[in-house]
Amino acid sequence: MNILQALGLGVLQGLTEFLPVSSSGHLVLAQHLFGLKEPQLFFDVAVHGGTLMSIFVVFRSDMRQILKDCLTLLHSPRQTLAFNPTTEATAGVKMVLMIFVGSIPTALIGLILRDFADRLFASITVVGISLLVTGLLLVWSRWSRPHRSNLSTPSPVDALLIGLVQGAAITPGLSRSGATITVGLLRGLRPELAFRFSFLLSIPAILGATVLEALQAGSVNPGWHVVGVGFFFAFLVGWAALRLLLAVVGRGKLFSFAPYCFVLGTAALIVGL
Repeated sequence: MNILQALGLGVLQGLTEFLPVSSSGHLVLAQHLFGLKEPQLFFDVAVHGGTLMSIFVVFRSDMRQILKDCLTLLHSPRQTLAFNPTTEATAGVKMVLMIFVGSIPTALIGLILRDFADRLFASITVVGISLLVTGLLLVWSRWSRPHRSNLSTPSPVDALLIGLVQGAAITPGLSRSGATITVGLLRGLRPELAFRFSFLLSIPAILGATVLEALQAGSVNPGWHVVGVGFFFAFLVGWAALRLLLAVVGRGKLFSFAPYCFVLGTAALIVGL
């Protein structure tokens, strides 16, 4: 892998990790295009680390609030666990609990189906079908339920369902952000809350996957300059993509990414034949 390939894959990861078009599907297609047939595990760790860093930057205020509320829980457990709506310290604690609830199905699916999902990365046909499914989900987002405007956090059922589709997104070509935000909207979450919960929930999943990849990668890497380029551009473009997606979701235009998924999915199926 050379510098230009690292730059291209870093930009691709930053864009597609967050935009609802599937980063895994794009990376499978890009690796075939660049002739990188063997897994580039160390590089994958770097670019996932870059996009994870962009989540920390964009959601820094949410994470500060969560940390503050959790510290308040430790200091005044009775008051906080009462979940009094007028108590400022409850929102962050509730969000942590819902992230934990949503992470359960994600973790179970990841552990049980990880080896099977890894084999799917060799199939362009699977990527094509999954991209078409992603497009259908995005179109479906147009028929979301009326917003439950009084909610500051998802309900346990919301969290379980969103965590379930996040787990299913280990399939290459199925967009994690597209699936989780769509399910949130269909459950009646406000667009801003569906967006926030989708990416806060992604932190444990991305962090866990990155750690597993790092353990497999060992000390072999394509060069620190290549890794650094991939990390930097994944972070920079990921930050911009998150800001763009927030604006799109806020305007109720998530479905606007569907035509791209349909075109790319169809092309992948044709190539895979």
